[in-house]
Amino acid sequence: MIEKHNGIVRTSPAQVSVGQPSFERRMVAQQQLSVVELWQVLAKRKWFILGFALFTLGLAAAYTFLKTPKYEGVARLQIDPGRSLSLGLDEGDKSVSTDIDSRIKTEVTIIQSDTVAVRVINSLQLFAKKAFAGKDTVTGQIKEFDQLTASQRGRLLDRFSGDLTVKVIPNTQVVEIRFRSSDPLLATDAANSIIDEYMQRNFHTRVDGTTQLSQWLSKQMEEIRASTSAAQQQFAEFQKDHNLLGTDENDNVVTDRLKQLNEELTQAEADRIVKEGRYRMARSGNPVLVDSAAPNTTLQVLRTQQAELQSQLAQLSAQFGGGYPKIRELRSQLADINTAIDKEGTNIGTRLSNEYNAAATAENMIRKEFDSQKEAAYKLNENVAQYANLKHQIESGQQLYDALQLRVKEANVTSGLNSSYISVVDRAQLPDKPIEPRKSLYLSLGLGAGIFCGVLLGLVVDSFDDSLRTVTDVETVTGLPELGSVPHLATLGSRRRNSLKNGRMGHANLLGLPGFDLTSIPVLKTNCPVAEAFRSLGSVVLLSCVDNPPKVLVVTSAMAGEGKSTVSCNLAAALAQRGRKVLLVDADLRSAAIQEQLGMRPGRDTVFATGATQYSRYQPIQALPNLHVVPTGFRPTDPHEVLDTKRVKDLMAAWSAEYDHVIIDTPPVLLFADVLVMSARADAVIFVTRSGKSRRGAALRAREVLTRAGANLLGFVLNGTKQREYYYQYPAEYKKLMADNASRRH
Repeated sequence: MIEKHNGIVRTSPAQVSVGQPSFERRMVAQQQLSVVELWQVLAKRKWFILGFALFTLGLAAAYTFLKTPKYEGVARLQIDPGRSLSLGLDEGDKSVSTDIDSRIKTEVTIIQSDTVAVRVINSLQLFAKKAFAGKDTVTGQIKEFDQLTASQRGRLLDRFSGDLTVKVIPNTQVVEIRFRSSDPLLATDAANSIIDEYMQRNFHTRVDGTTQLSQWLSKQMEEIRASTSAAQQQFAEFQKDHNLLGTDENDNVVTDRLKQLNEELTQAEADRIVKEGRYRMARSGNPVLVDSAAPNTTLQVLRTQQAELQSQLAQLSAQFGGGYPKIRELRSQLADINTAIDKEGTNIGTRLSNEYNAAATAENMIRKEFDSQKEAAYKLNENVAQYANLKHQIESGQQLYDALQLRVKEANVTSGLNSSYISVVDRAQLPDKPIEPRKSLYLSLGLGAGIFCGVLLGLVVDSFDDSLRTVTDVETVTGLPELGSVPHLATLGSRRRNSLKNGRMGHANLLGLPGFDLTSIPVLKTNCPVAEAFRSLGSVVLLSCVDNPPKVLVVTSAMAGEGKSTVSCNLAAALAQRGRKVLLVDADLRSAAIQEQLGMRPGRDTVFATGATQYSRYQPIQALPNLHVVPTGFRPTDPHEVLDTKRVKDLMAAWSAEYDHVIIDTPPVLLFADVLVMSARADAVIFVTRSGKSRRGAALRAREVLTRAGANLLGFVLNGTKQREYYYQYPAEYKKLMADNASRRH
C-alpha cells in the first residue's frame, strides 16, 4: 500500500514485504565472492596477511640460518643384472631380460640394508664420531658396533638410514648413492665405504654361494653314481636269473628259440600235410593217383607190359577163341604181371604210410617243444616292466651324471667370466659447499607459504567478521539504497573535550554558552571531503522526491556509537547552507548527544513532555541563522510514553508547517523503542551505519523492526569510511576553485 503524508510518498510494510523475496535472492547472490570483492577482502586484511607473511619469513630465516649445514657425498655404481646371479649352470639366464627392474631394485634394497650399514659403521667407527652419532657418541673401550646397547644400535641405524639416499637413475643401470653429514669428509668417506662394503659383501655372498653349490653338486653326483652302480648290479642279476643275455628285453635266448621252433613247426606241419596227401592218394588204388603220389619206374614198366599182354590177349581171343594155346600162355604171363603190379603197389603204400607217420610224429614233437618254449616266453614277459625300469634307471642315471659333470666343468669358466657384475662409475669427491640449507629456496618457500597461509587465514578471519565495512556490505544486508558515504570524522563532542583539555576555547555562541569553536563542523569547511560528503547527502535527500522532498527526517542507527548524531548535525547544516529553514531536534531523551556535540546547555524543560507552544529554540551557528536547534531538556521518567502522545504528533505537524526540513535525532533502534514512534510519523528515515563497527545481524534486525513499524526507509549512510577508498586528492586548481565558490556562498 502507498500512502501520501505531507506530500511525501511512503511505502507501507505490506509493500515492503512484497519486495522481500527479491531482497533475499540478492543476499544469496551476494554470498558468492567476485574477483573485486576478493580483492577488497585482501586489501582490508593486507596488514594481517603481511604480518603473517613476515612472521613466516622470519621463522624460515631463523630455521635457515640456525640449521647446521649438511654436506653430501655422491657415488655411482653400475649394476648389470644380466650377470648378477649367473653361476654357469643356466641356459643363458633367459629370465634376466624380463625382470631387470626388480633385480636392480633388489640390489638397491641390499645397499640400504642394515647389514651394509653395520659394516660401514664398523669400518669408519661412526659411533665414535659426533658429526654422525650426536648425543649417542661413544668413546672408550667400545670398538665394535655389536658392543652397543640395542637402543643405541637402533638409533644409529635409523640415523644412518635417514642420511642415506639410494636411487636408480631413470632408463639406466646406474645406481646413485648419496650420504649427508655435517662433516664433508665423513659424508665422502661414508659414500665410498658403502660402495666398498656392498661390493665386498656381494663378493663373499657369491663365493659362499658357489662353494655351497659345488658341495651340493658333488654330493648329488656321488649319490647319482652310487644309485646308478646299484641299478647296474641289480640289472645284471635280473638278466642272469631270467636267462636274458642281450641288452634288449626283446633280444634274448628264450625268444630266439621260440622263433626257431615256430619256424620248424611250420615246416614240419607242411611236410606232414604233403605226406598225408600222398599217403591217402596211394590208398585210393587209382593208378593215376598212385603214380602222381609216388612216381615209380618199375610200376610204370609193369603197367606197360600189362597193357601190351591185355592187348595181345584180346586180339588172339577174338581171332582164335579161348582154347588157343597162345592165349593160355598170355593169360599166365598177364597173371604174373598183375601179381607184380599188386606187390609193387603194396610196397608204395607201405612206404608212403611210413613217411606220413614219421612226419606226423616229428610235427608232434616240434609242437610240444614250441608249446614249452612259449610258456617260458610268457614267464619272461611278466618281468619285462621290471627289466625296462632297471634299464631306464641305469640310462637316466648315466645321462644325469654325465650332464652334471659337463656343466660343472663349464661353470668353472663361466662363473669366472660373470664374477664381476658391479662396477664403480664415480667415487665420492669431497664437497666444496653444503647441500643444506638452501637459503634462497627456504626463504622463498617461507615467504610464499606465509603469503598463501596469510591469505587463507585472512579469508577465514573475514568470514567470521560480521562487521559492515563497505557500501556493498550494507546494501547486501539491508537491501536499502546508499544515500552517502562519510569519511571517518571525530565527533564534535570529542573535539570540544579536547579543546577544553588543551585550554583552547573559541568565541561564544549567540546564547552566551561556554566558548566552543562551532566552525569546526566539517560541513562549514571548504576543500574538505567530509563536507562534500554531507553536501552530497543533502542533495540526495532533496532529490529523493523532486516536487515534494521529505520534510520530517528521522536519523537513527541500529546501535549506539554509529554516528547518527554527527550525521544529524552535519545534514542539518548542509540543508541550511542551501537556504532551507531547518530545525534540528534532539529526540534522544536519554543521551542528549546533540547538546554535547554542539556544546549547548541542556534545556530547562522538555518540549515533548509539556507540548508548549512557546519553547526554547537556539541558533548555535552564527553563519547559519536559518538553522535552529531544539535541545532535549531534562530526562523524563519514561521517554517512550512521552513521545507516544498526540501532543508530540501535533508538535511534529507544527514543525513541518513552520520549517522546510525537520531533522530529528533519535535513539538506536535495537536499544529503545522511542524511534519506532517517531519513525512511523516521519516522512522518511535515514539509517546510519558505521564502517567496521556496525554488525550484519544488528543492521538486518534494525531494518526489519523499522519496516514492521511502518517507517519509510529512505536509505542508509555509511559513516566512518576511509577517505582513500571513496575520495581522491583534488588538484591544486580545483582546490582554488572550491575555495572561491565557498567564499562566495558565505
